[in-house]
Amino acid sequence: MGDFVIKRAIISVWNKKGIIPLAKKLVQKGVEIYSTGGTFKVLTENGIPVTKIEDLTGFPEIMNGRIKTLHPLVFSGILADRSNSGHQQDLQRVGALDFQLIVVNLYPFAETFYAGDKSDSEIVEMIDIGGPSMLRAASKNYNSVVVLSDPSQYSDFIERLNNGTIDEEYRRLLAGAVFIKTAGYDAEIAGFFSGKADGLPDLWMNRYRKRAELRYGENPDQKAALYSPVSAAESLPFIQLQGKEISYNNYVDCIAAYRVAMEFSTEKVVCANLKHTNPCGFGVADSALDAYKRAVRADPVSYYGGIVSVNRPVDRAVAEEFAKSFLECIVAPEFSREAIEILKKRKNLRLLIPNRDYLDYPYDVRAYGKGLLVQEHQMPEDREEAWDIVTERRPDDSFFRALRIGWHIVKHVKSNAIVLADKNGSVGVGAGQMSRVDSMKIAIRKAGEAGLEIKNTIIASDAFFPFRDSIDLAAKYGIAGVIQPGGSIRDKEVIRACEEHNMFMLFTHKRVFKH
Repeated sequence: MGDFVIKRAIISVWNKKGIIPLAKKLVQKGVEIYSTGGTFKVLTENGIPVTKIEDLTGFPEIMNGRIKTLHPLVFSGILADRSNSGHQQDLQRVGALDFQLIVVNLYPFAETFYAGDKSDSEIVEMIDIGGPSMLRAASKNYNSVVVLSDPSQYSDFIERLNNGTIDEEYRRLLAGAVFIKTAGYDAEIAGFFSGKADGLPDLWMNRYRKRAELRYGENPDQKAALYSPVSAAESLPFIQLQGKEISYNNYVDCIAAYRVAMEFSTEKVVCANLKHTNPCGFGVADSALDAYKRAVRADPVSYYGGIVSVNRPVDRAVAEEFAKSFLECIVAPEFSREAIEILKKRKNLRLLIPNRDYLDYPYDVRAYGKGLLVQEHQMPEDREEAWDIVTERRPDDSFFRALRIGWHIVKHVKSNAIVLADKNGSVGVGAGQMSRVDSMKIAIRKAGEAGLEIKNTIIASDAFFPFRDSIDLAAKYGIAGVIQPGGSIRDKEVIRACEEHNMFMLFTHKRVFKH
């Protein structure tokens, strides 16, 4: 083991993964092991010689394990600097043993907190006290102690133990990993205790670990990386089955695509085609193939080189259709074996399964310099009973499916947004214009270019109409009705325009801007 000799170790872990091979290697190297509670039980059951911490301290575990290692004989043995003669004399004076290895991982506080079905008392019980204390003590004394805080570190440690390369640089690196871990751990606990004000946390203390270097950011001259929470370091937004590395822009587009397709409540199959986070086509049908064909038909030009998202498994039939076009990514909850075999021919095409546990998050977060802008994620569900029909003409049942589809799509289109829709999906999309009537003109133009019937469609608007000009334009094309939030000082004027053109209009009383 070179200049760094390990004579004694403390092993006290919640996550027992990999602990038996590690302990066996330590015993093989002549290391004396001390342990506690459940870890002691697992080690002895596997025939590994181990001494209870309480036999060292003369003090039993009490309070259901709350007090196990919090004792001066434990912490003096961890904190004693081997290069400090005074420390060594103090050890002898109090009859303490020095430790050169600490193996500790923490109670799963975050997992318990976010489980959603745990009481406050159960969550509080998962606040580790002795574990972080030992980790921090060992890290402070990295010159004399090596500390392992995660099972992922064991294999490298064993290799270094065999090679005698547990050097100062390595010990310092492991010490740094401890403080990253405990910072995240404490942040989660602070979030639990801080409560909420107006639905938002008082403290925003999340910590993130780099998970992947991306080729570049939004543009080639920008560096980019993917980060995930320290408390859930293995989390990724998507499971990638095949294809090129996911780029920064791919991630942004695919997260948007996931929400467009997966958040629409229906028993049918939904397919959304996206470009630059905007849905350019949206189809609803009984099969993935028909839904995709309808989405493509709504804009057969823009979808080229875009993202496709489906709310049902991808089967052979739709995979064969996907393979005919150049697509960047396909997002779906599942891909059949046949579908994967077909799509392998497009070797650069990324097949992605969304990780709903990490994508479904109650907040939208944006950085402004060194600070954050945080808002609640706008929930996809709508209380249709709150919708008001504000015109004499009322939509019959045949229009309500189109109204639901249009209102859903427009939530995901950059403002100012207008969507033309029928009962099968989008007919035309006007996105991101500074003037609402310009978005209206684009949606109508797109529908005409696609050869889709505009007459008797509906229009959905993400915010109120400031003037009647969009209604007058819609009437020229035989559009049947409108769904919009309402709230303009000219609402009466806009409603009057609908009455003049025998169109119906619904107010949702909910704005759905997207910036």
